[in-house]
Amino acid sequence: MAESALPPHGMDKALLVAGAALFLVGLVQGAVVQEFANPRMALSAHLTAAQSGTALMVAGGVWRAVSLHRHLLRATRWSLVGGMVGLWLGLTLAAVTGASRMLPIAGRGFSASASEELAVSIIVVGSGALTIKGWALLLVGLLRRRAD
Repeated sequence: MAESALPPHGMDKALLVAGAALFLVGLVQGAVVQEFANPRMALSAHLTAAQSGTALMVAGGVWRAVSLHRHLLRATRWSLVGGMVGLWLGLTLAAVTGASRMLPIAGRGFSASASEELAVSIIVVGSGALTIKGWALLLVGLLRRRAD
């Protein structure tokens, strides 16, 4: 299917599937938060996955109303997915390793090696930037008038 082509219902299946998968991962993680080195951080990761998965499914559901060039549609889609999955991954890595420098509230009382702290910081900052980019593009696309 071409990038600009939509299913008949106008939803974006890639966003719907990514959102449902991330939501499911969050549910599973919620059942085992006590098994992580930092359960408080694992709880943050669990909530991030559930909320981000829901948000991705909403984005997939409103996709028909987004008016952007097909290259920007692709950038929007993958910025949203990459950013939101990345945020969950960064928080989960922090929960496993005890990294806390980047996330001092949930990480209070924990620490990790310099390389683990750096990895979490890079993932969280990069994913945060991607998430902001994706939602900003989606908002622009929702605010623009369709050419048709």
